[in-house]
Order: sequence, then C-alpha cells, then structure tokens
Amino acid sequence: MAKIVLGVGSSHSPQVSSPSEVWPLHAQRDRENPDTQYEQRELQYANVLAPQLRPEVWQRKYEQCQMAIDHLQSVIAQVSPDVIVVIGDDQEELFWDEVKPAFAVYWGDEIVDLPHRLEDLHPSLRPVIWAWHTTDEPVRYRTESNLGKHILLCMTEERFDVAQSRTQLRDRSLGHAYTFVKRRLVPQDIPMVPVFINCFFQPNQPTPARCYEFGQALRRAIESWDADLRVAVIGSGGLSHFKLDESLDELVIRGLQSKDASILKALPRDRLEGASGEILNWIAAAGAVEHLQLEYLEYVSGYRSPAGTGVGMTFAIWR
Repeated sequence: MAKIVLGVGSSHSPQVSSPSEVWPLHAQRDRENPDTQYEQRELQYANVLAPQLRPEVWQRKYEQCQMAIDHLQSVIAQVSPDVIVVIGDDQEELFWDEVKPAFAVYWGDEIVDLPHRLEDLHPSLRPVIWAWHTTDEPVRYRTESNLGKHILLCMTEERFDVAQSRTQLRDRSLGHAYTFVKRRLVPQDIPMVPVFINCFFQPNQPTPARCYEFGQALRRAIESWDADLRVAVIGSGGLSHFKLDESLDELVIRGLQSKDASILKALPRDRLEGASGEILNWIAAAGAVEHLQLEYLEYVSGYRSPAGTGVGMTFAIWR
C-alpha cells in the first residue's frame, strides 16, 4: 500500500520569489486593486506599519523566504517521494465560468503549463514569472493518473462528490499554485496528482470543516492505493492576503502547531474571502498529514504597505 511520508505547506506569493527592490511594485499593484481598499487602510495603519517599510527590513524578510524555500526543497529531495499530491486552487486558469468545482482531481497522463507573455503581465509580476510559468515553450508535467483515479473512486465512497478532469481545454493552462511547486520546490521529474479546492469563488466555496475532512479522506484514499510508493502531500497557498488579518493567521498557526483540528475547522468563513481563502488549501493538507509531526514552521510577514496590505508568507514541513 502507498504511504504518506511527507507533508509540505508553502506560500506561492510573487513576493516569495521577487527581490526586495521589486516589492514597491507589488505595493503599486495593490493600489490599483479596489479590493484592497488601499486609501482607507493607508490612513488607518500608516503610523503602525512605518517601521516595516525600510529597505533593510524588506531585504531581511526576502532572505528569510529564500532560506525557507531552500529548506523545503532540500527536505523534499532528501525524502525523495515517488509521487506528490498537490492541493491548490485554480484562479480561472484551468477552470473558467462554465464550471468551478468545489473539489476536483485531475487524472490525465500529463498536464501542460502554457507560455505567459511578459507584455501581458503587470510590471510587478514580470521579474517573478520565472517562478510560476514558462515564457517561451509549453512545459509538460507528468501526472500519476492511477492514483488520481483511485482518489476519485475512494472519495465517492467517502461521500465527497469530487469533479474529475482528464484533459485541458484549448488555451487553458495549469495554475500557478501547481507550477510554483514544480518550479521552486520539486524540480525533480516526480509525477503529481493535482487536487483542486475552490478557495475564491462563491457560492460553492467549501467550509473549513469540510476541507479538513476532505484532507482526512484524501489520506485514507492514498493509503489504500495498492502501490508500494511513497507520497508527499503539498499544500500550495498563503495565509491572509491581500488584506492581512494577523489574528486569523495566528489562529491558523496555533491550530497547526497544536494539531488542533477544532481550531482549523471552526475558522470563520467571512474572514476567508478573496485571496485569504487559500488558507483552505492548508487546512486540507493538515487533515491529510494529521498523523505526521509538524517539524518546521516559518512565518515571514509581507512587505506591509502603508495600507496594511501584503502577504503573510508561511512554510511548513510535516514528517
């Protein structure tokens, strides 16, 4: 039978991969985003956050992120799993308005990352696109279709109605939640199973409790797979962003550190709107690796623009 030997959680924010001198461009992108309520929050938080806006502080945080990413990559290479199961979210990359499943599993034989043109990107994203996507030729990633199919069959027995996908529609690319993992964390040619959670789009965003239980069922499915292979489960996403909610982040971190499922399952849904919904990826991953010990957790606050926007960047290892 297959065995889960490693759990990993990682932010995939552009900040993780962009030098600190690029961070002001991310702040500019926030100014242009009406969802951040930038001007209102600028007045509210300017004095509190001013010490966080110094170049030397940004550089130190950037270096912390690189050390964390290097550590995750090193542990994954050391453990050398046979398969990775990546729990992430699609931001209208593979799934558009014709269907946005609450949960989905891709089980084709490969999945493709299509080129992204630099001229189509915001200036803040051009220096960091290398960490997410190709810019010239398509990149084909191997997938473990047998495990994907097995997970789907098991989830039905577990009373989860999970959508299935075996092919990509034309001009649809694999999302950055998955390509970040392949480009920065697992550069080895290890096949993956992409698992999707609808973290953003109402009205069918699953609850935190449902996501944790989904993770538990995912573990049972993997461990019942009739293959003598070692599996790593990777949760791809960040904590609260673009509007930071430190009290929410601290609550999630406390739940992870204490392995307290009741905390993670009871997170308030109204604070998981927008990009902060990516916390659901971590909750599902925590459910899948609840039998492992949390060995490493690093939290690096984001650039903390005067408006209080930014990214809480978190990295974790369970084994």
